[in-house]
Amino acid sequence: MKPVRRQKIQTITMVLTLQHHQHFPGIPSASGLAFYNGHYYIVGDDATKLFILNADLTLNNRLPVPGAESNGEQPRIPKKIKKDWESLSIIKAANKTALMALGSGSLAPHRNAALLYFPDTGAMEIKDLTAFYETLKLEADLNIEAATELGEALLLGNRGHLGKPENLLILSAVQEIWKPVSGTHICHLHLPEEPGFSGISGLAWHPEKDWLFFTTSKEETTNVYDDGKISDSRMGIIKNATAAVKQSTVRPDEWFKLEEVHPVFNSQKIESICVRELADTMEIMLVADNDDGGSHIFRLAAG
Repeated sequence: MKPVRRQKIQTITMVLTLQHHQHFPGIPSASGLAFYNGHYYIVGDDATKLFILNADLTLNNRLPVPGAESNGEQPRIPKKIKKDWESLSIIKAANKTALMALGSGSLAPHRNAALLYFPDTGAMEIKDLTAFYETLKLEADLNIEAATELGEALLLGNRGHLGKPENLLILSAVQEIWKPVSGTHICHLHLPEEPGFSGISGLAWHPEKDWLFFTTSKEETTNVYDDGKISDSRMGIIKNATAAVKQSTVRPDEWFKLEEVHPVFNSQKIESICVRELADTMEIMLVADNDDGGSHIFRLAAG
C-alpha cells in the first residue's frame, strides 16, 4: 500500500513553552496519562502498578494491577504476556467515573483487555475486549495506542507502521466497549508531509473548545509487535473535533515538531497526552517511554 500523501500546514497560532520536565526511573514504560480530581494517573504498557501523582508530580500512590501478582516483585511484565496498556482515558462505566486503560489488541488474547479503575471507590477490574477487537480487526491491522472520551462517545487511535503506514481514528458511540457495540466509524488521519512515518500515540479531547489534541512518534518497525529505533515526536490539534472525526479523512489544523519547541524532545518517544485549563494558561502534559525502563514527563504551557 502506498503511503498517503500528507498536506503541509503553513500557519501555527498556538505557542508552546516547556515549563518542566522530569525523569521517573521508578515508573516503567509510561504509555497512558490522565488527570482527574487533582491527580495525574500513569499506566505503563508492561507495568504491574497504576501510578498516581500529585499535581506537583510527587508520587501519591501506586496501585497493583489485577493479574500482575504472578510477576512477583518484578516491576515489568514480559513482552509476550503483557496486557500492553497503551492509553488511559476517563469514561462513565455503570454511571460511575472510571479511568480506562486499553490493551493494544496487537497480540491475542493477552492484549484484548480493558483495565478499569474507579477513583471514587478504589475498585479495579479487567474487562474482556475480544468481541470488540475482533470486529475492528476486520478493518485494521490492530494496534490501539491512544484513546479519549469524546462527549458520551469513545475515540480510539490505531497506530500504523512502516509496513502499513496509516493512522486511524475509530469512533465508538458507547464508552463501555466490552458490551455489544452496534457500530463504529473509521476516520483516516492524514499528517503533514515529512520524511519517515509518524504513528499516533496519544489522544486528548478538550470539551470546551472541542479540540482534539494528539501525539505521534517515529519508530522504525514494520509490524505491530516489534520495537524499533526511535526518532522524533509530534503534536497536532484538530479543531471542531466532534464533527471532524465523523468524516472519512481528517487533517490537523496545527502541527508541532516538538524538538523545535525545546531540544529536550530530541529522540523522545511521546506516548500520551492530557490537557487542562489553568487560571491563566492551558497546560499540556506529555509522557515518554524510550524503552529504557523509566519514564519522562513534560509540562508545557500553551498560549
